[in-house]
Amino acid sequence: MELFLLRHGHANAYAQSDAQRELSDRGREEVRSTIIAAQAALASLDAVWVSPYLRAQQTWHEASALLQDGNPVVTTDPTIAPDGQVASVITQLERSGASRLLLVTHQPFVGDLLETLCGCESGRYFMGTANLACISLPLVASGLGELQWLKQPNL
Repeated sequence: MELFLLRHGHANAYAQSDAQRELSDRGREEVRSTIIAAQAALASLDAVWVSPYLRAQQTWHEASALLQDGNPVVTTDPTIAPDGQVASVITQLERSGASRLLLVTHQPFVGDLLETLCGCESGRYFMGTANLACISLPLVASGLGELQWLKQPNL
């Protein structure tokens, strides 16, 4: 499996709830910058899982406008919210059948998932806003992933 992990872009600080925070203008620019740099790598995705939080949904909206190749199955998945359980999501990944999958999600979950899949010590990789990681997984299991690259917005 080739797994792509995209953290949402910068979000406004205030909303009625954390789930309702919107992307800022800067966040939209961050997402566009990262996706443009990774367009070729993100071609022909099988599936996209997006957190139900507004800023993640808006991040996918910005990204999908730039990704014209393929027609991935897009699913809103509450298990990849900020407090998502890594072990549960790894099980979902195993069962997904996807070979090229993008998750649009949040910290701290995205950093924890990356570190668990790649067998890294906690805190080794920081997933800033609109950062995109590519992990190669010969088998979906803790510690078997290899981080291929980590892209950041170029603003």
